Amino acid sequence: MVENDASEDSKKGMKVGGALGEMFRTAFQRPITKKYPFGAAQVAERFRGKLDIDPVKCTGCGVCEAVCPASVIQMVHTGTRKVGTREIETKRPTFDLYTCISCGQCVDDCRFEALRLTHEFELATVDKKSLVMDKALKVVN
Repeated sequence: MVENDASEDSKKGMKVGGALGEMFRTAFQRPITKKYPFGAAQVAERFRGKLDIDPVKCTGCGVCEAVCPASVIQMVHTGTRKVGTREIETKRPTFDLYTCISCGQCVDDCRFEALRLTHEFELATVDKKSLVMDKALKVVN
């Protein structure tokens, strides 16, 4: 029965002492491990981190709220504005970043390019309210 187990290991490419050979082969190579958090973290160019908005470009159309699968975005009524002879309700988005899954759906569907995903990923906090982004509300229409 022991011979059968050994023959199965050799079929899978396992060799007795294979780990020892690997240890000697890599003993004098430079480590691959990064020094994060003591050094700067390198992220890929297409990394999807914290969501950000350019409030000047945002028109308040609400497409981002409609396409968000995690319900991160809520449109908040900010008043009305006069367009021609009509009064139109104005809305601005708020973002609950603690539930954001960084999928990028809102970024892809924003036709005004007001949203983007940054390279920022260190969002740990003890105060959940600090992850509510409402900087779009601070812009006067």
